[in-house]
Amino acid sequence: MWRISTLTHPPVGFEDADAGVPHPDDEPPADLWDDYQPTSPILLGDPPDHATATHGVDPIEPVQGLADADDEGPSLAWQAIIRESLGVPEPTRYDLEKQFARADAWRGSPHTPERLAAVNRLTADFYQACYADSWARPYLTARFGVDLTGHPDLQAGYAPAGWTTLVTHLRRQGVSETEMLAAGVATTASTGRLIDRFRDRAVFPIRHDGVILGFVGRRHPDRTDDDKAGPKYLNTADTLLFHKGDQLFATGTLNASATPVIVEGPMDAIAVTLAGNGTYVGVAPLGTSLTDDQAAQLSQLGHRTPIVATDADLAGRVAAERDYWILTPYGHDPRHAELPDGTDPADLIATGRGRVLAEALEHARPLAEQLVDERFAHLPASEAAVEALRVIAATPPERWETATQDIAERLGLPASLLRTALHDLVEGWNRDPRGAAQTALRDVNQVKNRFAKAEANSVHETVDSRPVRTRTDLPTPTPSPARTVDW
Repeated sequence: MWRISTLTHPPVGFEDADAGVPHPDDEPPADLWDDYQPTSPILLGDPPDHATATHGVDPIEPVQGLADADDEGPSLAWQAIIRESLGVPEPTRYDLEKQFARADAWRGSPHTPERLAAVNRLTADFYQACYADSWARPYLTARFGVDLTGHPDLQAGYAPAGWTTLVTHLRRQGVSETEMLAAGVATTASTGRLIDRFRDRAVFPIRHDGVILGFVGRRHPDRTDDDKAGPKYLNTADTLLFHKGDQLFATGTLNASATPVIVEGPMDAIAVTLAGNGTYVGVAPLGTSLTDDQAAQLSQLGHRTPIVATDADLAGRVAAERDYWILTPYGHDPRHAELPDGTDPADLIATGRGRVLAEALEHARPLAEQLVDERFAHLPASEAAVEALRVIAATPPERWETATQDIAERLGLPASLLRTALHDLVEGWNRDPRGAAQTALRDVNQVKNRFAKAEANSVHETVDSRPVRTRTDLPTPTPSPARTVDW
């Protein structure tokens, strides 16, 4: 640091200031480095030998269970140190371009974030005022077993069926048409008339840090796709405030005492929050699968062990697989709640089995363990081992040794052989977590095919195992004369 400072800010006394050559009298004192002890050593190249510890510095403790493995092959312990130091993935070029585009959009907009948030707040208040006398209240009460009126976290509301009910209300509150359009609470009809975006729907606000960014609405349960009533769930369109691929629908406050539970839909998220009694908060993507931005949002909130509680069907199992590879690059170690076959969180609450949902969340096990079991259940042993090690390479270092021993016992192979293979996969993950995860995501369709084949085989086995029923009350048939059959 002294040499850099001297070269960048030449002091008086240089023989040749332009050349940057210091005068001999200005050299640092000979005892400058005496008694110096680094407080945060930076290790470069190969890991140091534990026998030659740095002077005055405690060596970094290796991860439990990996120290002995180092003598048998490449250093997993060193890779564990690297893994613990990894942050979130660097933004891609697409991420940066998206951020710049949104900043430019705000810069060119006549509206401020505060004003659009205020329009959304007025809209939410209006919807909540309409909720008490609507069909939405008894429908949601029957579905969740509790009246959501006045619930501080959910803020249930109802968007009236009229074409311009909200638009008329907001005009009286001094909100302009351009502000309604910019906030996404109104849209322009084919006639050019301004109309409400949400009509005849149970509505919930989409919030972030207490700010209402938009809304999600559920259509009347008696309506179908043939009634031209719009999709089953409708979100606020993309606005300056709301981008559905970035924001999770959270049904509570994600504080340190609450565990986020990732589900597939808004109703499932509400069911989780109600069943969790403050211990769990349901979160759901909005019209998309889980995205990198949503995984990063959970990471920024400090929640590294979310629970994945997708539906217990083919689509839900594939979604859980995909969620794993989206979450792990951001340092998450997700768990998985095993629900009864053919159910989802909202169904369990609606059928009075909230306790079953709560127990599934309480006993959630690491999602990685379930993915490893799936590989060994549906793949040949050698192929399953490689795929299982890929799953393990994305987990925290404290899981590596136990998982390696488990696979070794399944295969009857030396654990040292698997550690060598795991080291290469871990090293590749440490070098580029997002790239390694994308490689695994490209194989999700193969996982889907395996699940589908397993379900089909299960159905066939069930049919074949049914006993053959015979009628005993029918008359005994008279034998027919023998015939010669020409085959």
